[in-house]
Amino acid sequence: MRESDGLGRLSTARLAALLSEGIHQAALGGIVLFSPETATTPAAIAGGFAVMLLPYSIVGPFAAAALDRWDRRVVVAVAALVRTLAIVATIALIAAGAVHSGAGLAALFGLSLVAIGLGRLINTGMTAAMPRVVPDRILAATNSVLVTVGSVVTAVGAVAAFAVLAVLGAGDAAVSWTLVPAVITAVLGVWAILALPPRHLGPDDDESGTDPGSGVARDAVTLFAGGLAEGVRAARSTALVWVALAGVTLGRAAFGITTMLAVLLLRDVESDGGGGPVVAGMGGFGLLSAAVAGGMGLAAVVTPWAIARTRRILVVASGAAVSAVAQLAVGPTLDPTALVAGALALGLGAQVVKLVADNAMQTDVPDARRGGVFALQDALFNSAFVVGMVAVLPFVPADGRSVPLMLVPVALYAVAAAVAVTVGLRSGPQSERSGGHGPAADRPAADRPHTHRAHPDGTDSHRARSGRTRSGRPGSHRASADRPGTHRARRR
Repeated sequence: MRESDGLGRLSTARLAALLSEGIHQAALGGIVLFSPETATTPAAIAGGFAVMLLPYSIVGPFAAAALDRWDRRVVVAVAALVRTLAIVATIALIAAGAVHSGAGLAALFGLSLVAIGLGRLINTGMTAAMPRVVPDRILAATNSVLVTVGSVVTAVGAVAAFAVLAVLGAGDAAVSWTLVPAVITAVLGVWAILALPPRHLGPDDDESGTDPGSGVARDAVTLFAGGLAEGVRAARSTALVWVALAGVTLGRAAFGITTMLAVLLLRDVESDGGGGPVVAGMGGFGLLSAAVAGGMGLAAVVTPWAIARTRRILVVASGAAVSAVAQLAVGPTLDPTALVAGALALGLGAQVVKLVADNAMQTDVPDARRGGVFALQDALFNSAFVVGMVAVLPFVPADGRSVPLMLVPVALYAVAAAVAVTVGLRSGPQSERSGGHGPAADRPAADRPHTHRAHPDGTDSHRARSGRTRSGRPGSHRASADRPGTHRARRR
């Protein structure tokens, strides 16, 4: 905190938003997945997640255009305010008992879409802004801690909300009161982000990745239409980013399948009364979430240690392999207690892959494009989760008891690990020890003290990541043209 100007407020805003998100999502889970007034079917589970998550795949590029064009502090603050209002409207709707009708349920899903979509925008903006407030030499460790602590905070909020609803029931009144802390923490996050100076989170006026005369909608459409092509170009420039994104995507598809089966199993055990008083229904789902959060916490310790000692692309392979082994060990048992135990390893493996992906994009992608890359990851993150559910939907039994389907995630994790190992062996260790973007840049951020940016007009700007910016922020100091250092050419 002493070396990072603004990290305290940025962390406060981020963690407050994520705590609010955890509470909000758990309350929605209570009313949609475990409400005693409704029966949960595989189609209902997939449909609910699709309505809440898939539309962000379209909203994401517009978020990216805004984050790379306007002051990220303002974009994040406005998004947080609108999100808070959406949660307040959700409380009013649920308290009025209107969510059990067709129109009321549609309104609930609409408000959920707004709140969750903006929550992802907020997280994307603050993650993209991390290099603006943290020096490169501690960026990997700081990001690992904050990303994982954020995931744990989200899970803590969800588990706390699930615990309250498990005791009080998933009735309208209980869900409404459970959502009140989500509003309070969201307001705290807005205050923390507004306490930062203008442009403190970037991008600088001369670093905007868009034409000042063009509109955000045009930038967003361009980004959306060229998303796949940009992904191919990223794969050519750095194998690590492509492999890590593939690992995140396959892992989320696998976890979507496991989540659907787990919800159905927990409801089935609860209705039969054979799963004990805790590892069943909403209480069991809360334990499952807590176990995943515990694994994510371990990842915060393991990942910085691992990437400091071996190639990051091999760390991706290791994380995917851990998830595959855990799924293979507990999935076929179809036992809720075993699933809770295995969720610890699933959370560990998935978060290791996610942390490496975040680190690669923060250190190897120029600031003016970083918002777009993280928005793309968020779109893949949400889409893959739902696509995994939908792909197996025709084969899912009503009670979730299917050993073959529990083995599908094993195959997906194994493919992610195999791809990482194959690409890592082909690229060789030398690709992680030389300079520049791409495979050559696959090395610790601390080894890249300076960066070079070539502007379209032929002028140059240099960044010493361990220095300070014109506004006093670490990580963005512009050195004179004759200053020595290791340089990177900025791609437009």
